[in-house]
Amino acid sequence: MSLQAALAAAAYAATGSLSVNLSSLIPERFHPGKRACRALRDLRDAPSGPYFARSVLESRWRCRLLLRYALGLTRAELKRFLHERAFFEGAVFAAPMLNTARPVVLAAPHYGAAPVGYVAAVNQLGPKKPINLFYDAALTPSRLNVLFERCGVDTNTLLGGFTGVVAAMRALERREWLVMMPDAFDDIAHTLAVPFFGRMLRVAAGTAFFALRTDAWVVPVFASPMNQLGVRVTLGRPIDPRRFVGFDEPQSIFMLTRALFACFERELRRGPEHWLNWEQFPRVSTAVTPPGRLEEDAPMRLLRDKCAASPHLLQELPELELLVK
Repeated sequence: MSLQAALAAAAYAATGSLSVNLSSLIPERFHPGKRACRALRDLRDAPSGPYFARSVLESRWRCRLLLRYALGLTRAELKRFLHERAFFEGAVFAAPMLNTARPVVLAAPHYGAAPVGYVAAVNQLGPKKPINLFYDAALTPSRLNVLFERCGVDTNTLLGGFTGVVAAMRALERREWLVMMPDAFDDIAHTLAVPFFGRMLRVAAGTAFFALRTDAWVVPVFASPMNQLGVRVTLGRPIDPRRFVGFDEPQSIFMLTRALFACFERELRRGPEHWLNWEQFPRVSTAVTPPGRLEEDAPMRLLRDKCAASPHLLQELPELELLVK
């Protein structure tokens, strides 16, 4: 082990004890975990408490050290690091898409180790096609580009806006791969709301739009720092847009996006400390009013009203007439 690797490993290993001993002493403005807890304090179904705050702090420290270490490696060293220190869960789920010529969208929430995780996932899956990075280059550092280049992967950075959308569509039509983070958006007017941690979260619709228009697999990717210097990459079960064909496009986009964020929520419940968006979560989501007590005939009234507004339902399902008449 080189001196650089030894120092990085020692600093990385120390984050656990340092977070335990220093968490309570660090002011809130320098403590992402405490800020997250304050933002989430009135939310019924969100993580909270001193343990969560300390875990967030530890995760942020580890992710920064991990990314800084990866960026300091040469091409050969990075390849060796990904081979020895990147561990995978659920990689078998990727098998169906590797056996087809269809394009792929890698979709991840904003995790601290996401850049290293993306590179590790691409290195593991081994596509022989260019990788297209779809994000706002003015707001996102070029670290992901650097890592992909050092890993020997052909990458293209797509601009935001209409030009970027057109470029992304053309890339997927060429059966290339696209990298996206669907939990970020520039304009709330171009979002939709999906259930997430007991609230309705505003999210970008681009991932579902691209997948439905180009028949691309959507593969959820989650990257979290390990206890020792390394990254754990979880590949979620690929989402096939063909499951949602047959509805009008807005409904199909909602259903696919809902499936993707249901996958995100399942993983975040396993390790909520790694998500970077907890502080802004209350601002980009709305509470869901709990349903009140229904009267005994309320479901029947609702069914009658629906049949009255849509007469074709009785033609398609004649049995409904026995219920509503």
